[in-house]
Amino acid sequence: MAWTRFTIILILIFSTSGLRIFCAETGPVKKEITPPVVESKIGFISFPSETEIEPGLDRIFIAPQTRLPIMLDAADYYLLIVRIESYAVCCMIPKYQKYMVLMEPSKDGFSMYFRGGIEASLVPFILRSGEELPVTGSDDKAYFAAVKRNNSVFTIKVPRDTDGLSLSRESSFAKFAVGQKRKGLEYFNGKWIPSAEAAALRDSQVGNEKKKQERWNNLKAEAEAGVLVLKNGRIMHGSYKGCDKISILFESGGETRQYGVEEVADIGVVKALSMGNLDSAGQLIAKARDLAGAPGQAKRDLEQAQGFLRKINPSVTELMGRAMELGAEATKINDEIDSSLKEKNLALYNFEVFPKTILDYHLKNGHIRAGGTWINPDQLCRRCSGGGEIACAKCQATGKVAKKCQKCQNGRITCHICEGSGYKVCSICNGAGQFIRTCSYCGGSGVVSGYYSYPCGSNVYLFSGAVMVVGGYSPWYCYPSYTAKTCPACNGTGNMSITCTYCGGYGKMICPKTEKCDLCNGVGFIKSMCPDCEGRGKVTCPDCKGKGFSGNAQKAPDEDDKAPAPAGNAVPAGGGKSQKMAP
Repeated sequence: MAWTRFTIILILIFSTSGLRIFCAETGPVKKEITPPVVESKIGFISFPSETEIEPGLDRIFIAPQTRLPIMLDAADYYLLIVRIESYAVCCMIPKYQKYMVLMEPSKDGFSMYFRGGIEASLVPFILRSGEELPVTGSDDKAYFAAVKRNNSVFTIKVPRDTDGLSLSRESSFAKFAVGQKRKGLEYFNGKWIPSAEAAALRDSQVGNEKKKQERWNNLKAEAEAGVLVLKNGRIMHGSYKGCDKISILFESGGETRQYGVEEVADIGVVKALSMGNLDSAGQLIAKARDLAGAPGQAKRDLEQAQGFLRKINPSVTELMGRAMELGAEATKINDEIDSSLKEKNLALYNFEVFPKTILDYHLKNGHIRAGGTWINPDQLCRRCSGGGEIACAKCQATGKVAKKCQKCQNGRITCHICEGSGYKVCSICNGAGQFIRTCSYCGGSGVVSGYYSYPCGSNVYLFSGAVMVVGGYSPWYCYPSYTAKTCPACNGTGNMSITCTYCGGYGKMICPKTEKCDLCNGVGFIKSMCPDCEGRGKVTCPDCKGKGFSGNAQKAPDEDDKAPAPAGNAVPAGGGKSQKMAP
């Protein structure tokens, strides 16, 4: 233990220059007037010479599962920034094996994750000569100022009685900028340049931002329209699910994934939508070509394909040739279907295939289709419009009904941790607010011994209160005289108190008085299946008893009760486009 303490002291002594390099930022200081790291309405503090800001504590305890920014990765130690209450201090951790096993630096080297708790020594924070610090707040004893180190900005606490402290209501940059503006100069991207040049650069920057925004707007419009054209030529059809300014969340083929701006072709929303419509038309026509045995479904696909072809913008001239080819192919398939039906004396109605004589009879008598059969128009059930079902009134067609949760009050229950008190005991210090450790200065003895009179050599200083006899057989005047005094680090107690940073020394932490109900997930009510519709959202129409019409179905002479000839997916009454497709 003594050797470990001695090694730490040596590191502290020989790393003083390293600490100054960290706080002053390496290399010669270039006297350059730059804008403050943040704006301040209070003022700016500075010091005429290099100044050390003491942390106010000697050591600090870093709790497990804490992540701290790395300010300096030296050969023998790490310097980290720790937040205490509302301000930050600098601590040092030697690169000993017993510490390294408890720490893990991030891949980018900017932060440190602690797997276990570590006690760290606090070191002074050094402010450069003439450095201006924007004041973000103050109290009776100190200023709270913003400091930038290693591209990180944080707040430090500067006592008001610090030697050399001066406060200015206006920053040096603001004062310097007045003269520069008189010369026709403007500060832009870290440089003073002529105002005209700055305006041109700013306009260029605005133009680039505008292009980026237009590119993003086009990308979002494509996704909302249900199509994405990727750079590899692939056309995705689906639905827009959200965005985060750099990527689109798009669902296609039952799979949802993110597509970055760089993955999507920059072709403009008009061309992208036209390509999507052309691709959809091509797929439907290819599908109709394969449905030789289902003329009804083939006709439906061809009708949809022609609708997509009509949506293609004529201004996209490179697509019009392919669109005309697909249109001609659709017409050819339509003619082939009509010829085939004519040869078999069949006809289409609402994409269903019927013998022509039977279809003519029903249409001549003004019959309509409802519930898979022919009826007179006045037989159609007005309540369900021929569907046979109506919306469930109890659940409003949702299939679920809501019941008030019996466990909570509006979705909240009493917190099981603090039992409604609003505070919970700190899990790190167990409510003590601090940790008691053996004083490393006196080794726990509470006293130190100083050898002040040693005629035979230089003075000797020990860290413990033990008496040491040196010199062997010597005259009485060669023996040293010593004085035991109280340890200044622990005031004679032998122990040191270390503030718990997890709770800030309070021993307890704020805890919500209530928590979300685990039964209703914080909603306040529970949804269950509607007993009337059994979760379907619809119930049988009470007027027609589910048939969709009243009375008996209408039949042509010699018409049997068989279903119409196969024609793909038939459309219920009231759905699709009614059409008579007789040869």
